[in-house]
Amino acid sequence: MVCKMKHKVLYIKLLVFLFITISFMVNISCTQKTSSVQTNNEYTTNEKIVLKWMIYGEKSKNSESVFSEFNKKLQEYYPDTTVEFDIVPYDIYKEKWDMKMATNEHLDLAWIGNDIFNYTEEVKKGSFMALDYLLSTYGQELLAEIPENIWRVQKREGKIYSIPLMGMLYRKDYAVVSSKKHMNTYGNIQEIGAVNRANYYTNEECYEVLEKYLSSLKAEKNLGTGISSETISKIADKGLEGIYGPNSPFVIKIFDNDLKVYNKYELDSYRLFFKTIHDWYEKGYIRENIEEVLNPKSYDGKRNGSVLFLDEYGEHGVVADRIATEYEAVYEPLQNYKYISFECSRNAVALPRTTKNPQRALEIVNLLNTGKGEAPYKLLVNGFEGRHFISKGSGQVDRITDASGKPLYELSQYTLGNVFLNYEKTPGEFEQLEQYNKNAIVSPLTGFELDTRMMVLEMSKIDLVVEQYLNTLRLGTSEDWQQVYGEFVDKMRQAGSQKVISEMQKQIDTFKKTKDTKGS
Repeated sequence: MVCKMKHKVLYIKLLVFLFITISFMVNISCTQKTSSVQTNNEYTTNEKIVLKWMIYGEKSKNSESVFSEFNKKLQEYYPDTTVEFDIVPYDIYKEKWDMKMATNEHLDLAWIGNDIFNYTEEVKKGSFMALDYLLSTYGQELLAEIPENIWRVQKREGKIYSIPLMGMLYRKDYAVVSSKKHMNTYGNIQEIGAVNRANYYTNEECYEVLEKYLSSLKAEKNLGTGISSETISKIADKGLEGIYGPNSPFVIKIFDNDLKVYNKYELDSYRLFFKTIHDWYEKGYIRENIEEVLNPKSYDGKRNGSVLFLDEYGEHGVVADRIATEYEAVYEPLQNYKYISFECSRNAVALPRTTKNPQRALEIVNLLNTGKGEAPYKLLVNGFEGRHFISKGSGQVDRITDASGKPLYELSQYTLGNVFLNYEKTPGEFEQLEQYNKNAIVSPLTGFELDTRMMVLEMSKIDLVVEQYLNTLRLGTSEDWQQVYGEFVDKMRQAGSQKVISEMQKQIDTFKKTKDTKGS
């Protein structure tokens, strides 16, 4: 009996101990919750959060002071949060992204864009987080701010995988750029522009008007380092849209209502490009040692560098990161329209799968894309007034530059947030941008999602063939370009290019039929 009583007492003591322990833990939990900070209606905790954000651009000696001030201002909104920016040059941005994903490096936010990213492929690889829940919970202002038709191109299988940045919605279109002095003396910029704009796809006439100029420059020994081999290839892509990323060999002609699929490298326009570039290399319009030059693009805009190159065209300063020139330049557009791709937005922000703080990352993006974040956004993009820019009034600013004309500080306004929150660099910039967006041709493939399962092996093989042959043909350096080109086409066909075209065509025809039915 005594033994039973002892066990009963022990049992009661154990229950009391467990009750006290649980009560103590609950009390601690409640204390921690009540010690959270409420600032500007944003809920934060005492835990310190460091977000890592990768964007393209050029870091300067003034960058750290601006980033430090941004993080100070950020405390007004999120006292527990700082952002570490990784600024990566545009030309190596995709390479660095691939490296980070391969090594599972911590990254909370990253700029992405349709000029260098195959958006669909990145989604299939699992590179991006799906954002629907986060947006509905912490990004409601973003959902309200950005129109539904723009969100639509960021969706795959019904889910949103990135946040489009309001600004340029259309893809890059190009202008011929050269020295105004040289063009006035040796060329006819109006003729170059008129002939190219009159043709939807680049043909022999388009190259002939350019060669007149190059021939005159050579005769007067004013060729500099010749034409820009890095940018001139864009002329062959005019009027085409890649079906699976910006570098896809498989395209549609954007003015073809039938939406026929082509291997672009077999098109007459591309064959003509390879022929022309070879001829120009033989004639000396391309520098002889071009294959040895590590960064040909670095000669664009230099006084004794590329005598002609291509860069984005836009009036009233509506150009993303224009290549600076050491001379007064002329810009002549090669087409008279803007075009909105179906692949994804021109500029967007994604939350990589390696993010550690998805909620706060989305909240920061929400901040910089809505009115309440105008001040920190302007600071990040422009730096300090009086040190990095001068206000001209009416919402316009001038950059302060060094002796070479380079801004002392600048980040691209297209990489971080809503462009329309920023200052204008030239009068009418935002009005022009809105007009470009409004009047742009929208891809007939908008809403199309390619299923690669039936052709993924063939596509991989074709990519390897392209990697093997394209650079030689693009530079014009092969002794017998026709033989090299013939091998190129044959090997793509052996790798399965016709099968890929057939499968893509089948899917696009089905999409078109469904789209036409819904529209009727």
